[in-house]
Amino acid sequence: MKTMLKHTALCLAVTAALGASSIASANETSSAMRGKIITPQGQAAANTKVVITHQPSGTTSEFFTNETGTFIAKGLRVGGPYMVSVDSDVYRDTDSDNIFLQLGDTYRFSVQLEDNNLERIEVTAGRIFETNGAASVFGADMINRLPSFDNDIKDIARLNPLVNINGSGDMTIAGGNPRTNNITVDGIGQNDDFGLNFGGYPTERSPISLSSIEQISVAASPFSVRKTGFSGGAINAVTKSGTNEFSGSVFYEFTDPDLSGKIERPSQIFDGSNPVLDDDGFRTYEFDSVDSSNSQSTIGLSIGGPIIKDKLFFFFDYDQWKSDLDLDYGFEGSGASNEYNTSEDNYNEVLRILDTVYGLSDSLGGDPEDTNDRGLLKISWNISDLHRMDLTYQWQDDKDERNFGLGGNTVSLASSRYVYDTQMNNVAAKFYSSWSDEFSTEFGISFKDVKANSINNSDFGSVKVEEFFRGPSYEFGTDVFRHANASENENLTVHLDANYLYGEHDISFGFELQRLRLYNLFAENSLGSWEFDSLVGFENREVGNFRGNYDFSYANAYTNNAQDTAYDTVRYTSAFYIEDNFELFNNVEVTAGLRYESLSSTDKPTLNANFLETYGFRNQENLDGLNIILPRISFKWFVNKDVNVRGGLGRFSNKVPNVWYNGPFTKDGITLVEADESVINNYFANTTAPADFTTVPQAIQDSLEAGTGSTNYTDPNFKLPSDWRAQLAVDYIFDIPMLGENFSWTSELLYIKKQNEAVWYNTALNPLDNNGSLNYAADGVRLIQQSIYEGDAAENFDIMMTNSDDDGRSIIFTTSLAKDWDNGMSVSMNYANQDVTENQVGSSSRNQSNYKHLVGVNRNQAFADTGHYQIEHSFKFNIGYNAELFEGYSTRINLFLERRSGRPFSWAMGMFRDEDFGDTEEFYTNSAYLPYIPSGPDDTNVDWDNSISWDELSTVL
Repeated sequence: MKTMLKHTALCLAVTAALGASSIASANETSSAMRGKIITPQGQAAANTKVVITHQPSGTTSEFFTNETGTFIAKGLRVGGPYMVSVDSDVYRDTDSDNIFLQLGDTYRFSVQLEDNNLERIEVTAGRIFETNGAASVFGADMINRLPSFDNDIKDIARLNPLVNINGSGDMTIAGGNPRTNNITVDGIGQNDDFGLNFGGYPTERSPISLSSIEQISVAASPFSVRKTGFSGGAINAVTKSGTNEFSGSVFYEFTDPDLSGKIERPSQIFDGSNPVLDDDGFRTYEFDSVDSSNSQSTIGLSIGGPIIKDKLFFFFDYDQWKSDLDLDYGFEGSGASNEYNTSEDNYNEVLRILDTVYGLSDSLGGDPEDTNDRGLLKISWNISDLHRMDLTYQWQDDKDERNFGLGGNTVSLASSRYVYDTQMNNVAAKFYSSWSDEFSTEFGISFKDVKANSINNSDFGSVKVEEFFRGPSYEFGTDVFRHANASENENLTVHLDANYLYGEHDISFGFELQRLRLYNLFAENSLGSWEFDSLVGFENREVGNFRGNYDFSYANAYTNNAQDTAYDTVRYTSAFYIEDNFELFNNVEVTAGLRYESLSSTDKPTLNANFLETYGFRNQENLDGLNIILPRISFKWFVNKDVNVRGGLGRFSNKVPNVWYNGPFTKDGITLVEADESVINNYFANTTAPADFTTVPQAIQDSLEAGTGSTNYTDPNFKLPSDWRAQLAVDYIFDIPMLGENFSWTSELLYIKKQNEAVWYNTALNPLDNNGSLNYAADGVRLIQQSIYEGDAAENFDIMMTNSDDDGRSIIFTTSLAKDWDNGMSVSMNYANQDVTENQVGSSSRNQSNYKHLVGVNRNQAFADTGHYQIEHSFKFNIGYNAELFEGYSTRINLFLERRSGRPFSWAMGMFRDEDFGDTEEFYTNSAYLPYIPSGPDDTNVDWDNSISWDELSTVL
């Protein structure tokens, strides 16, 4: 007869060790199994047959152990259950079932055979998912259990103690920039390769539905050399595959204001048109409790099954999401939720002038609507027992309506709205082959195409009409950043990974080649921007004037054709790696490897002769030939059956948004130029032609000259940013009497030392006085700078991306506890502490904005300080219950709680057209300078007679 043994009693007949290693990869879409078979005498059981069967699909792989009794299986389907059969010609056969494999992990399987005097033994293992600590794996059961109305990978990833998501959907991992994570699904990058989106996705919403995902892994310090391309962390997911059973699902979700709670909305208090200030001179606000105005609905379906049993399978998933914002517009005194601080009569007067004077019509517009359609089709083919293939096609169409008004001092008319339309198409093929018991390969090829375009409601420039100076205003026309704005990126990636089992050494090696094409059209303000400082001036078609400068601006290609500002570049990234995984001792596993990466490109920014004359070198750095070597080593010490100690040390190349590298192609100082202020002032001061914001005056168009613009450029000595990561962790399984067995506790300490962080400086500013000495302000710290250019060119900037001299670092501690009970109850909790320092945040897609928004003493002197995305304390608690409350129907209940610190902030000086530090027009209104804090009322660095008093200042210190 057959004897069924539980996992807790394996020692009665078969000694089995079942677990998971820490090896993971960014683009891995499969799992692996490594095992060792020994005889009853403890010797290696060489040439023993091992059959691994994925039971849902009937996929079978067959291996024979080598002279050390070791076998290794690569390219296995993720999940399970699996059965592993050990077929010996000398000793008793064994079957181990209910084995589940984790994405990117190597399952450890060891069996000591028994004498051939009993019947075949069956061993029941179980699901092992490491959901604790800074490295987490979440299976389909966990994904289905957790509530996620956004149907977003981030809703699962946030269970990891190092993952934090703010209200805007920005996801930070280990205190890193949201743009610098690496997200892959089925080996296809789900990243914003260009670097425009804050959320990190190529589209506004998640490009993949949770209903299509089999497993998700999250890691901040994976030490396999296959892992690369992130500064924060890596998220890897694999989608479901069809099996021999047909299965599917249909769902509909919705929410509306009646199902939502109240929203506390702050609004500034005014006395007529004047803001009300408190006793300390600060603006005052009140909070209104208003109903939610958002309605959302999602409909989706998925289906999978066999095309040919045991041979060919399919899986299909599709969903459609729609969001409507029910805006309640009104004017002063109406009490509307979206109330504008102006009268309805003034609003109607603006519309009248638009109609009778300019021949245009406009309105407040209807309710904004966002939509998202996405789908996935996957074909899985068991070519033979030695070869299999997965083919995945993924698509998404995301439309996001923007620039609508919400009330307040600025009335945004419908013509200023636009729809940001992003379309993504991905296709990937993976081929898994076992050429012998020792040698296997995985070949993959993927192609991703993302197009982004702005669908505008108007075809003329940006217009702003003020009722009076700093009073309510009206904005209409094309948004200034959408005058000419379109992009496309194509990512073709090919990789070949090989594994060779040499004795007890699992040697991995391979290469990866990526071809990235980036097309970008961005000509801000190429239709012109107009401002009118009163309704009377607007009706009289008189452009506003502030201190002798007319309120008009224009920038375009010197040809006055915005299409000429576009660039189309190609960059190649190649990588080679080799890695060895072996057992140093019986209970110590070591992985050591080396990775080499290099960049190449033949495309260069246009040579700027003026730049070359000014600086003595070219503005054409394109990173061609840059390379980096990434050594890594890690270990896992299985102290006993309950305690593991693991750690590692390695260098990781950082992910830098490509839009930063490609800024010099747009801002070469040759093509995209601005109309000089003197030309604009001269034209409007002497013209009798009425303002016509549907066209830019010809005289101003004719004034554009090649080579007179501001520049972005990359330091010719720029080095690829990277960081060194060191980790030490302890995993402990223990029992608590009366509460249960197998509580899982993990604690980890992670140290990150950044190297060659990217920073931005404006080299068009000179900090030296006429004597050649640094020109300090009275405090002896701040520098007063002046432009190296003269005349109208004095407003130009030259923003250089270079490497920092003072790199940041991170010290991160996490501790986690988890437990699953047989009755369906599960609990997990974790705590994380982050101490992060960094240089410039890099929160913008534009290099000049990254420079502009640096909060510090001197913009041209970056220094490492508290990280912008640091979350000092974070505590998360998750409790779930799964049971059949009604026979035949599973009921899931889940509660997730998160409590965390806020993000750091700094007090900064308010600035409006303040040139005291030498800032040019692009930067002198941004509040980014840290204030000088006087030592007391007698501080001689302060002009007390012309500023606030010490008593007034001390109230806010």
